[in-house]
Formats: sequence, structure tokens, C-alpha cells
Amino acid sequence: MNTFINLSVQQSKGIDYSIYKNARQLRKDALLIAETNKSFSSATSLLILSSEEVIKSVLVLLHSQGYKTYLIKDSKKFFFFFIVRHQLAQLMELSIGILESIEKKASNEPVTLLKTKSEFWNGLVNGILEIALASKPFLDSAQRVKKLMEFNDKKNQGLYVDYRDKLLIPEIEISESDFIETRLIVNRIFNVYKGLKIIFHPKVQNHFKNDDIELLKNQLRVFIDEALKDYSFGNK
Repeated sequence: MNTFINLSVQQSKGIDYSIYKNARQLRKDALLIAETNKSFSSATSLLILSSEEVIKSVLVLLHSQGYKTYLIKDSKKFFFFFIVRHQLAQLMELSIGILESIEKKASNEPVTLLKTKSEFWNGLVNGILEIALASKPFLDSAQRVKKLMEFNDKKNQGLYVDYRDKLLIPEIEISESDFIETRLIVNRIFNVYKGLKIIFHPKVQNHFKNDDIELLKNQLRVFIDEALKDYSFGNK
């Protein structure tokens, strides 16, 4: 029986969007449940399910574009273990955080808070402040990664009544703030798919410089084909 992992590059083309549409519907249902029924526990679980689907769509999209996603060590786990997809989301979030910090550093005005007679101390202290300001997006991403590590447990908490020394009821365990926090993280994962679709769009050169697009594609290829090829994903 053929599954996602067995499909060729050509067979995979276009399938990613069907997966993405399902992910988008799950997210839409989650938002509706939260807004109309104030059922933030069920809505949070649906949001996490939508993130699992959109990560799957990213994997299929990259494979359909010739990236060696299915040659990564433990790649067979991508489509069978939800926790592995959460680990992929963690890598995505960290990558976004790094890019955001680099972009912020490039766009920030030089810090001139300290103005003394010593050029050395001015440069040192102001330089440290510049780094601190630029690193905030990455530090924020690190906090979101910690939340992503809890996604599988949070998904189950939102769906099932459990007992762990006490009765655990979904609507008590998962609050509105949990839902809002999860929505923010999930939306960032959706943006990864949207960004990739733009990069791979046949008319992207009409809007962005070809050299910039090719640089992004090559950097992505190095990351997937080289940096990730021996990365081990756990499922426990």
C-alpha cells in the first residue's frame, strides 16, 4: 500500500494543498467553537490538530519540490507520530526566531544610550544593548518552543477526562489564556507553509528578486539535505 512516504516527487505535487485545506478547516472550527461556545479546551485541541496537519503539508510540499525531507533519519515517523511533528514545529519556531532576530538587528538604529568620555565603554555597553534588543525575537521563540513541547499533553487534556491523583476535567485544565497562547503559536506554523508557497510560486520573480529567492531556496536545501539528514526524532 502506498502512503505519503512512498510517493515520488511528481506524485506528491498538489497533495500538500489538500492537507493544508484540512488544517485550515480544523483551525476555523477551533475558532468557531471558542467564539460561540466558549469551549476553549476543545478549541485548543483542534488548534493543535490543525498544526499537526499543516506540518504534514509542509513536509509533502518540500518533498514535491525536490527537497530530501523523506531521506532524513526517522522520516517514516513524520506521518505516524504526532510528537515527531511537534518536534518539527519546534525546529520551525526556532528557525523563525533566528531569522526575526537577524532582521531586527539589521533594521535597528544604533544604540547610543550610554554617552561618556570613554569610547570603549560607550561601544561595549551600547553594543550589548543592541544585541539584547535584537535577540528578543529569538528569546520569545525559545519560550514558544517550551510550549510546543507540551502540545501533545495539552491536546489530550483538552479532549479527555483523566485522573492523576485528582480528577482532570478539560474545561478546567485548559483556560482561555491557554487557547490564545496556542492560537499564536499555531498561526506562526501556518505562516511557514504560506511562506514556502510564496517561495515556490512560479511567478514569485514578479514580486521578489530572483537572486534573493534562489538564496532562500539554497539555504533551505542545505538545512534540510545536510543539517537535518542525521537528526534523530524521538516518539516518546
